Amino acid sequence: MLQAVCVLLAAAAFDARPWLDDLRQLTSEISAHYANLDWAVEHRRMDLPKLRDGTEARLRAATSEQEARAALQRFVDVFGDGHLTIEWPKPDAPSATPPASSLCARLGYRRPSSPGVDFSQVAGFTPLGAEPFPHGLLRLGRRTAGVLRIALFSEHSSPEVCEDVVREMRLDTSAPCDSTCADSIDLASANRLTAEIDRRARELRTRGATAILVDITRNGGGSNWVEAPPRALSRVPLSEPRLAFLRHPHWTPQLEQKLTDVEADLQAGRGPRATLEEAAARLRRGISATRAPCDRSGVWVTGKLGCAMLVSDVLFTDGLVAHAGPGAFAGLASRTTLFHPLLYAYTESADRLPLYVIVDRHTWSAAEYFAAILQDNRAAVVAGELTGGAGCGYTDGGIPAVLANSGAKVRMPDCVRLRKDGSDEVAGVTPDVLVPWAEWESPFTKADKLVRALIREEAKLRKPGQE
Repeated sequence: MLQAVCVLLAAAAFDARPWLDDLRQLTSEISAHYANLDWAVEHRRMDLPKLRDGTEARLRAATSEQEARAALQRFVDVFGDGHLTIEWPKPDAPSATPPASSLCARLGYRRPSSPGVDFSQVAGFTPLGAEPFPHGLLRLGRRTAGVLRIALFSEHSSPEVCEDVVREMRLDTSAPCDSTCADSIDLASANRLTAEIDRRARELRTRGATAILVDITRNGGGSNWVEAPPRALSRVPLSEPRLAFLRHPHWTPQLEQKLTDVEADLQAGRGPRATLEEAAARLRRGISATRAPCDRSGVWVTGKLGCAMLVSDVLFTDGLVAHAGPGAFAGLASRTTLFHPLLYAYTESADRLPLYVIVDRHTWSAAEYFAAILQDNRAAVVAGELTGGAGCGYTDGGIPAVLANSGAKVRMPDCVRLRKDGSDEVAGVTPDVLVPWAEWESPFTKADKLVRALIREEAKLRKPGQE
């Protein structure tokens, strides 16, 4: 009886009104600049009025801040989007971590700790090398495949490579390193890592591999450097899919900067004029679209979007053209604006091994781009399980949102990577070869199931009479 009275008193004392205000702000932010809202409503058929009403009811019934937080957290989690997150404020506490001593550590270089598929107990596996990309040979029936592990698509994933770069650049490691300094280290590190991937792929071939398994399980994503590795491994040139962006002021300066780069080349008479003029026309159209109003706030009442918020006919994922070969657009100010992968050093070649890409439910974001672009170009067979579903993330820092009452920071994607079939990459990458993994399985069982699935796939792909 006493306990029941205490619960009633706590409920009476808790004021849910500020939390309801936070919910109203959250729904307003989502309808204004959540890039995957179209996918949630039109393809997932989410009932947003029901979700809002249910969350309001949970907040009104909450008896504590913890219960109110849980209600808003559940609201966000229902979208199932790896880039739609809510971060609750934490009390300030003295840092127990000593300041980073090396320049690379200060720049955020850390080795990822997430393990991939453990082939060590599988018969027929021979490890060949460790970081930055552990690799080895694996028997698949009558064939031998190379295994290449990429834990994170980020130049910051290898402190050792960064240290080598810093030494070669003869930088004063005790001096401040501004953005130009950091960018030069990042680019040099990225190119080193791309070259290392190429070197290990060639080593695997020399040692008898007839295909390469690229293990990106538990790979949480990374940086723009992800544009280079698939091109360094693929036997076919990779065409980019479309990138959709929001009709929102956040995108206006980004597109204006791209237009400035293109117009500089046009005015100087540099480069392919027709390509540049067509790109400039698309950019002007895109800039106008970012200024066009689109009020979708009614979606929380009617369930209908009301207007189109995404612009999908201006950009490709990595620029203004679908493909350009290494060395293209040399000398142009708009070189990487036209095709951003040209920032990195890589080669294209038809003389490479067939690829398998291994994914799981913990493969996210940039790693999904890696799998998707290879799958869409029929440059690899994807094996494993449906990826996490994060898709495109935040451009130029994203669009910040802080809830007024709780102080929670909400992040939501402002772009959409479209697949070849027009679908949103946030739906995850569905493997060509599904492997029935379970979370509770041992590392050996997981590896064994994958090997058996790939052996069956190899048998299907083998031509009659072929050994």
